[in-house]
Formats: sequence, structure tokens, C-alpha cells
Amino acid sequence: MYKESAYQKLTHTNSASMEFNADEQSIILSGNWSWRSINENELKLAYSKINNKFKKININGSKINYLDTSGIYFIDKIIKYLKSKQIEVSKLILSNDGQKLYDRFIDKLNEPIKNTQEQEQSGILINIGHNVVDIWKDVIGIISFFGQFCINCLLLIKSPRSLSTQEIIKTINNAGAKGLWIAILLSFMLGMTLAYEMSPQFRSYGANIYAVNFLGISLLKEVSPLMTAIIIAGRTGSAIAAEIGTMKTQEEIDAIQTMGISPIIRLVLPKVFGTMIITPLITAIADVASLLGGAIVVNYTLDLNYSFFLERLQNNVSIYNYTDGIYKSLAFGFIISLIGCYCGFNVKGNANSIGEYTTKSVVLGIFSIVCIDAIFAIIFEILKI
Repeated sequence: MYKESAYQKLTHTNSASMEFNADEQSIILSGNWSWRSINENELKLAYSKINNKFKKININGSKINYLDTSGIYFIDKIIKYLKSKQIEVSKLILSNDGQKLYDRFIDKLNEPIKNTQEQEQSGILINIGHNVVDIWKDVIGIISFFGQFCINCLLLIKSPRSLSTQEIIKTINNAGAKGLWIAILLSFMLGMTLAYEMSPQFRSYGANIYAVNFLGISLLKEVSPLMTAIIIAGRTGSAIAAEIGTMKTQEEIDAIQTMGISPIIRLVLPKVFGTMIITPLITAIADVASLLGGAIVVNYTLDLNYSFFLERLQNNVSIYNYTDGIYKSLAFGFIISLIGCYCGFNVKGNANSIGEYTTKSVVLGIFSIVCIDAIFAIIFEILKI
């Protein structure tokens, strides 16, 4: 290969070095093959001088002191260059740890990269297919997680002291005390907005008094429970997913299991029970705030004073509208916390995964809320409530 001696040094770096032994027809790698110590230009210059005089060459990396993924990349680059010159690499010799590292990363390194045009042409259909598969996996996963929740609820009956009341109080505080004011403000503004938008229609038909019926039914049965649940899904659901996800990345959940404690009983049940307790309470307060906002608007736009508004609300709006909203808020609180815990337990172990599953908990939570609300609407219609 070279005109000088049979044993020639191809690179002269003190760290990552590469030598060729013509007698043994082998390339000898030594030194530290890491991103800090590899000189790409010198290595490229070295292996570019190899011609196809020899049909088979061994690569001996047993003298490598340190090897990381950057070193594997350059070893693979040497092999690819030899193949382009029709030189077969008959044997690659590495240390045991180096061989394990090489085997682990070489497949990923040589994965084919799809053509950008092909991705653009088939991107829509592929994304739809992936989304459908992901949704199906999430549905199956949530059902399975719900099954584990039910089993642990039965186990809790045998040992009720294993339930952490401090975690329940903590969840009530985080979901209730810290999220109450934004729920009140939003419900108040929604009541005012809804009354303001509908007032011209009621006034044009001379049906001012029916604005009370409309506000009472819509706010108590639909708007307040739904908006409160969405606020809790955005605040509490995401917080639950982030908290449990962080615990998983720090291996705290593994530590809990090692101590013989069920993570479902220790983490999931308190958060679910706490959210189910506080959601109806917030909804009840939000009902009052939304009706107050609507009463203020109709007092000025439709000349309906507060005493008449309250009297007609009591006489013409059924109490079932209020209780229906409370029942729905219980289901909303349950599904929000359950999905938050499910997403937290599915975090893969890095910061990107925490962000991904925190976002997913909010999206799945709001989607589930809307679906459950539609199911309740069908049930209430069948029961004539």
C-alpha cells in the first residue's frame, strides 16, 4: 500500500491514532477515540490514502483506551470507505465493552434516511395513521390503568390506613385554593358575555323574562361545569402528570415499589379522590359567579331587577339542572386526575418526555371531558331530566 516500510503510521495524533501493518494486512487503532481527541481531518487524510491493493483488511481496535459514540462513527466511516474501494473488512476486533457499544449504536447509525419528497407526499396519510394508532393505544392504556385503579381500590378496603390523607389535602389545596379564583373570574365573565349576547334576541321578541330560564339552565347544567373542568384539566391535570413524571425520571416510583408500597395507592388514589372532592365544590361556586354575572347584565339590558331574577330562577329553573352539573363535575374530576396519573406513569425518563406527556394529559383530559359531557346529555335526554 505504501512504498516505504510494511509498518507505516497513518496518523500522528497522540490521542486517536491509526496505523497500517502491511504484513498482517490490518489497520491498528489505538489511543482515545472520543469526540475530544479525534482529529477528523487527519483521520480522513489517513484512510483516504488506502488503495485497493489488498482485497481484505482487518481492523484491530484492541489497543483503544477509550471509545465513545464519536469513535464508533469514525470507525464506521473507515469501514464504509474501504467498502467503496472494494476492500472487504474481514474482521473488526474491539474490547468487550467496545464491541457492546458498537453493536448497540451501529444499527441506529446506519438507519436509512427517508427522502424528504417521499415524506411530503405520504406525510398526511402517515400522520393520520400514526395518530389513529396513538389514540387507540391511549384508549387501551387508560382502560388498563382504570382496571389497576379499581383493583387497588378493592385492596384499599382491607387496609384503609395506607391511603395518604396528606396527599388528598395537598391535591385539594393545589386544585381548589389555587385555582378557585380563576374559575370564579372566568365563570363570572362567561355569565356576563352569554347574557349580553342573548339580550338583543330576547328583547326583539319581547321575551325578556325568559332570559332567566335560559341563563339558569345553560349556566348551571353546561357552561359552568364544563369550563370549570377545562380549567382543572389545564392546571391540575398537567400538574399531576408533571409531578408523577418527574418522580419517575428520578426513580422515586421504583423506590416506592422496592419498599413494597403500591404506587397506585400511594400516588394515584389520593390525587383522584382529592380532585373528585374539589371539582364539585369549585363548580358550585362557579355556578353562583356565572349567575351573578348574568344577573348584572340582564338588570341593565332587559330591566330585570335582582329580586325578580332570583324569584324566577327559583320558580322556573329545576333543581335538577344544578344537580346534573354537580354529577358531571364528579365524573370530570375523576377522568382528569386519572388521565393525569396515566400520562405521568408513561413518561419515558427524560425532560422532553415530561413535556410531551404533560401536554398530552391536557389534550386527552379536555377531549375526554367533551366526550363525557355528550354522554351525559344523551343520558339526561333519555331520563327526561
